[in-house]
Amino acid sequence: MSETQNRRGDSRNSGNGNQNGDKYAQVKKVLLTILYVALALAAILAIAFVVVFIFVDLPEPTVPEATRLYDINGKTISSLFVENRVVVPLEEIPDTLKQAVIAVEDKRFYTHHGVDPRAIGRALIRNITAGKIVEGGSTITQQLSWNLFLTHEQTLRRKFMEAVYALKLEQQYTKDEILEMYLNIIYLGHGTYGCETAARLYFGKSVKDLTLGEAATIAGIIKGPEYYSPYNNMELAISRRNLVLDLMVEQGVIDEETAEQAKTEPIDLAEMPTNTAAYFTDFVIAEIREVRPEIASGIYKGGYEIYTTLDLDMQLAAEKAFSSYIPEGQKDADGITQPQGALVAVEPGTGYIKALIGGRDWAETQFNRAYQSRRQPGSAFKIFLYTAVLDLGHPIVETKMCEPVEFPGASPGEVYIPKDFGWPPYHNAPLDIRTAVAISDNVVATRWIDEIGPRTVIQYAKRLGVKSPLQPNIPLALGASEVTPLEMAAAAAALSAQGVYAEPMAVLRVLDSTGRVLMENKPNPKQALDPVTAYMVTDVLTSVLGPGGTGAGVRNFIGGRPAAGKTGTSDGQLEAWFVGYTRELSCAVYVGWDNREQSLPGTGGRVAGPIWGSFVSMALAGRPYKGWPMPDGLYKETICNETGLIAGEECTDVREELFRVGTEWPVCSGEHEETEPTEENGDLPEGDIDDTDGELEEGDLPEEVTDGQEQPEPGKPDEEGDEEEPQEGETDETEGPTEGDGNSKKPEKEPETPSEGDR
Repeated sequence: MSETQNRRGDSRNSGNGNQNGDKYAQVKKVLLTILYVALALAAILAIAFVVVFIFVDLPEPTVPEATRLYDINGKTISSLFVENRVVVPLEEIPDTLKQAVIAVEDKRFYTHHGVDPRAIGRALIRNITAGKIVEGGSTITQQLSWNLFLTHEQTLRRKFMEAVYALKLEQQYTKDEILEMYLNIIYLGHGTYGCETAARLYFGKSVKDLTLGEAATIAGIIKGPEYYSPYNNMELAISRRNLVLDLMVEQGVIDEETAEQAKTEPIDLAEMPTNTAAYFTDFVIAEIREVRPEIASGIYKGGYEIYTTLDLDMQLAAEKAFSSYIPEGQKDADGITQPQGALVAVEPGTGYIKALIGGRDWAETQFNRAYQSRRQPGSAFKIFLYTAVLDLGHPIVETKMCEPVEFPGASPGEVYIPKDFGWPPYHNAPLDIRTAVAISDNVVATRWIDEIGPRTVIQYAKRLGVKSPLQPNIPLALGASEVTPLEMAAAAAALSAQGVYAEPMAVLRVLDSTGRVLMENKPNPKQALDPVTAYMVTDVLTSVLGPGGTGAGVRNFIGGRPAAGKTGTSDGQLEAWFVGYTRELSCAVYVGWDNREQSLPGTGGRVAGPIWGSFVSMALAGRPYKGWPMPDGLYKETICNETGLIAGEECTDVREELFRVGTEWPVCSGEHEETEPTEENGDLPEGDIDDTDGELEEGDLPEEVTDGQEQPEPGKPDEEGDEEEPQEGETDETEGPTEGDGNSKKPEKEPETPSEGDR
């Protein structure tokens, strides 16, 4: 090779070397630049971290705590919460749960200072290797910081502040205090927060009673509450529990034998909680808001304990009876299932609300018909009419004629003509008070209110707790004015309690989260009615449930238990009621369409009666029968059924009847007219008072009718009615006409001004 060629080769090699050197220098320069920038950013970040750490204060930890409602026996009814949580001190949390949580979430919890660099580095390497986030490096303290003070967004700013707050938490609190806060604040699935609520949700017990296997299960849920929930995936929950137990063995917390034994434990889940007594809970909040608005404003996060009058067993009986016997529903224009209804049960003498239903389904409609809705009670309002009549001294045997009668209408020249339900529209016979109430006679009721005056009836209704506005007119006797189911139940309770009225109440006391009593209620009963009158009214109302009475069908539910009540059906069968009571319990049931646009498939005894009967049967099952003791001031006298006078020696068709002491009543002479009963001569036509009215057909009767035992099958209502069904072309003249409709034709209307007999 020539010298010239050698020089050319050396020149090329030298050029390549220079090029490689330049590239290396450029790479080195870029790397150094990146390093300098990274160091600068790290320095800036460190300075920023220090500045933020120094100048940003740690917020005051606030842990929203659920408010708990308890029934009269201390059973939990429901929780009110933004976050469903019950805070418990660390000493009530078992060591097994603390150890399990630390083993799976942060094994160096007691040695780091809020941030664990080793955990962060390990998580970083695993995430880079996997190409996605598969592991977090947050310590228990960091998790607590973002649960207390930050949102759950995945940003660098949040991670930065998470570390700042974690270090500050470690400065201000001990490790045990941090662990206590963490175990009370973490989300554990299905809307529950904290270990106490989770223990109740999954295992139906307090956290302090958890077994090792149960504690490991809850600890395993933390990573993915909905994913690892045993309610959602039992297999994954067991796998995760076993992993926690293995980690506890690995870290020397438990031995392998203990872990293997815990792995064999079945996960026995409690039943998922249901939305029980939602309408009652709504009433409780309303009652508190009325007297202590500052408590009500924080009720969803204040951790209050509210002790109520509700009996949870009675409430469940009410919900079962209501859902079983309310007529089949259909959606209205607003998507609400109709008909709706309400049930309120009140304890006589105390006013304690023992059960309350305000509609078919709280999730569908929150309108509480138990106290927010006023509806025409129909003939159920006759309770107040005859209370007034008897209290004014009229004897039960006093009669009024059931025959055509006219009253002044609402405007001059107009006439109101009441009629009875069914055909014929009049009995054309004198009816005493007991008979008129039992068969729910309308004409006789209007004659009585005309005699004593509508304003007198209103006075008695108000004495028995009715606060709704009442119109002083003749149709008031038939339930033309609107009332609430709560008012009717409370009034009936006063009759059961020998005339003692107690304002309905739901809240006994309210405690704050420290146990301090903030509010306390006690019954404030008052004697609203003469005990003699209350007993007489009750005795008359028992006839409604007897043979031929409009509420006789409920006997198929309650058997021989002493009870009194009154059916009610508004004009057109738009509302159906049953208001009744035993010695221990008063209950009002209402059923009807919210907008009153459709009629019901029957009368009060047929539609509302089965709900009432079923509820009372279940609510009082196993309790002894109790009647009402007759007070002083009453006596019983033998009455001639043919004349309604005190029986003489010649009288053979007789019965016993109640009289107030001091009542003067003539004695029958023994001269009885022997005439065949016909419509023309004013006697009752045969079968008009049907001894089987209100009873089930033979094929529908349960095999054995005993209190609290078998009941008629839901969907097969009893065959009773308030009265006979109207014939084709007739309207329901029963109980409670609306103003200007049904019971009269134009220009016949009820009076707006008091009639001549109003006094």
